[in-house]
Amino acid sequence: MTATLLRTLRGIREHTYLAFVSTGVITAGLVLLGMFAMVTTNVALVLGSWERDVHVSAYLKSGSAEAHAAVLQTVATRTDVADVRYVSEAEARAWMVERMPELAPVLDELGAEALPASLEITLRPGHTAPAELDAFVASVREIGAFDDLDYGQEWVTRVDTFLSVLTALGVALGTFIGVAALFLVANTIHLVVYARRDELEIMRLIGATDRYILAPFLMEGAAQGALAATVANGLLWAAHRGLLSRLQDVLALALAGEELRYLPVGGVAAMYLGGMALGMGASWGAVRRFLGRLP
Repeated sequence: MTATLLRTLRGIREHTYLAFVSTGVITAGLVLLGMFAMVTTNVALVLGSWERDVHVSAYLKSGSAEAHAAVLQTVATRTDVADVRYVSEAEARAWMVERMPELAPVLDELGAEALPASLEITLRPGHTAPAELDAFVASVREIGAFDDLDYGQEWVTRVDTFLSVLTALGVALGTFIGVAALFLVANTIHLVVYARRDELEIMRLIGATDRYILAPFLMEGAAQGALAATVANGLLWAAHRGLLSRLQDVLALALAGEELRYLPVGGVAAMYLGGMALGMGASWGAVRRFLGRLP
């Protein structure tokens, strides 16, 4: 192990420029992936806050307060309902007048029951997907106590579609950046291998195994990946802090009280593991390609 480490340090010292180039390429790839992951994380945060705000407005048929209370109790006991609030005709009218005062005369002419009483139903997390919303509304409609139910079906479907597209785009973009970075790093490390071709040919002639020859290159690749992840993490954190104060106020309404977040701990760990895997994979490919040409 000590001998491998010394060979690794000697290789870095003798080819410092190429080592920095490889580290820079890995850093660039990790920054691009990290930026996309950060954007995706915060977009998911915004959409998650919107999803939590998804509710069903169930407009009750005319009836007594006791009948409405019984319907409220029936809906409230469902396992997929997080909260349900009764809105009387008077409360509905007051809410409408407060937001649209110009409609007050019209409502006066239509009478006290111009706006129906309703139940404002909030579903539990995990029950707001389009299919589950449709099933919930269908089952509630069977109660027979409602004139109409409104839950923004088109909006919910669009949000769900956008999340699916965003996930697919993330996989495609991440794969593309990873393959491109692997190709660039492998070719850079191939230059290092070529610069040490005499040494490697002599080692092969005296009987050194492929594992012995590969070990320092793999260790060097892992070190470059870890260093690249550290630099990329620092750059992303600086970008996050620099943009946070500017975007937080602009997106205050969309964020609904949430704060823009940096990558989660799992994302930072994945950055280090990905950087090391990228460095080691590129090193392994470059050395194996060179060794395959030796007799």
